[in-house]
Amino acid sequence: MKFGARILKTGIAVTLALYITMLFGLEPVTFAAVSAVFAVQPSVYRSYQTILEQFQGNVIGAVVAIIFTLAFGNEPFVIGFSAILLIAICIKLNIEKTIPLAIVTLIVIMDSSTAGNFFLFALSRFAIIMIGVFCSFLVNILFLPPKHDIQLFEKILKNTEQITQWLRLVIRHDAEHMVLKDALQTLQDELIETNNIYKLYKEERNYFKKHEFAKARKLVVFKQMITTAEKAV
Repeated sequence: MKFGARILKTGIAVTLALYITMLFGLEPVTFAAVSAVFAVQPSVYRSYQTILEQFQGNVIGAVVAIIFTLAFGNEPFVIGFSAILLIAICIKLNIEKTIPLAIVTLIVIMDSSTAGNFFLFALSRFAIIMIGVFCSFLVNILFLPPKHDIQLFEKILKNTEQITQWLRLVIRHDAEHMVLKDALQTLQDELIETNNIYKLYKEERNYFKKHEFAKARKLVVFKQMITTAEKAV
């Protein structure tokens, strides 16, 4: 794992979530930090998707927690059964990515002996979790927004240079078999990573109409460059 912008964003999102939670006097603030870590994504579009999906998952988790707590209490076996039901609901609704944080929401709501103000307590816990999710979304937009087109070009350029060097060695019969075999595996891994960056760039949305044509043209060129590199390997 390389130290990069996403690691910095995670730290900033955690810090921001903690400060905002303390500002509103919500406790415990650590839940906001945990949700911020879960919600950090590699692209702005995925952050937008995450905030919508996590809202759905956390609402379901909160509802399940409230119903089961009021009906059966908050014994450990009740919490465990509620978690199983919550996972099943999330899978049925095709929002599996929200399961970890939805379970956190369920546990922090059910793990309480509060009686009179239970609904207020549940609402405050839900708010804490969503503050962390929103902070991650905000940080991803405002702080070092990902430039996937630049990352993609640099990645393709690096791969092409390495492929060209090995092609020259192979043509001159200067490449050792075992060394070449390891290099091919490395190049194939690099191409997989390149394709992942391409997918991130492709799914990003354009917020200005004038950028649509330029992006569509880049996508065609990048795809052809990746295909050429794969053929060369």
